[in-house]
Amino acid sequence: MNESVSVVIPVFNGAPFVAKAVASVRAQGHSDVEILVVDDGSTDGTQEVLKRLEQSDGIRWFQRSHGGPARSRNFGIEAAGGQYIALLDCDDVWLPGKLAAQLAIMRTRPDVGLVHTDFEVRFEDGTLEERVAARSSREPMVQAFAGGHVALPSTLLIRKHVLDQVGRLDPELYGSEDSDLTIRLFRMTSFECLDEVLVTKLQRGHGYRDMAFDEQTHRERVLASRDRFLMRLEGFAPLTPAQRAALDREWANYYLLKGAAAERAGRPAEARGQYRKAIGKAPGRIRCYTRWLRTWTS
Repeated sequence: MNESVSVVIPVFNGAPFVAKAVASVRAQGHSDVEILVVDDGSTDGTQEVLKRLEQSDGIRWFQRSHGGPARSRNFGIEAAGGQYIALLDCDDVWLPGKLAAQLAIMRTRPDVGLVHTDFEVRFEDGTLEERVAARSSREPMVQAFAGGHVALPSTLLIRKHVLDQVGRLDPELYGSEDSDLTIRLFRMTSFECLDEVLVTKLQRGHGYRDMAFDEQTHRERVLASRDRFLMRLEGFAPLTPAQRAALDREWANYYLLKGAAAERAGRPAEARGQYRKAIGKAPGRIRCYTRWLRTWTS
């Protein structure tokens, strides 16, 4: 039985972390695994680490100019030869048994296109921040619309042919590309969630995006792409009442962020207009009104 797995790891200035990510894949004990690491223009000595891992762990690695995590993941997926695609961030690790548990479901459920798992979040010193149950009583798309944890990329195992049908990550949806892919996958295929913590996500002060851009540029890019992402979700008609309500809440969050940015720039009239839009999307949300009132007194 062909159970070849390609693990795609994008890395940007992840020299202190990427070896642990690779080791956690090898520790799964699955014999038919290829590890593809895509270096996204790192400047911290990551390439030297990858050269050593190529010799010691047999990884394949690629060096590219900086283009962001979505482009790096897409490049790795195109180079992958496995029947299954697994994603792993360079500073996350898989816990023992993850891959075996996911493949066991895939083996017996040919209708299932992806399997994801619960995960935990830890600080760099190992302190536990939270455990996140990806399984939810709410409909997954509603949870995704509401900005919740639905499927952390590092937990995903996806059939390659399903991913080929759904398409790749959209690099233009900066900050929303993971949610966009997840929602498209949920709309395309059946899925299962393992009710077990099988991935550790590292919470560090400077992540992939934070290191790539200054804070102001990061905010501007996130806001610009968020508008495109929400407009794309509007195209998923017809929406159920629960989906409509969740999407309206997400629009309200977007307008609150736009208003806050205008306030910081000293443009209270513009901020007031954004907060008015937030009120229109979430008329029962007190914060929208307090922010709007604040623009008259600042």
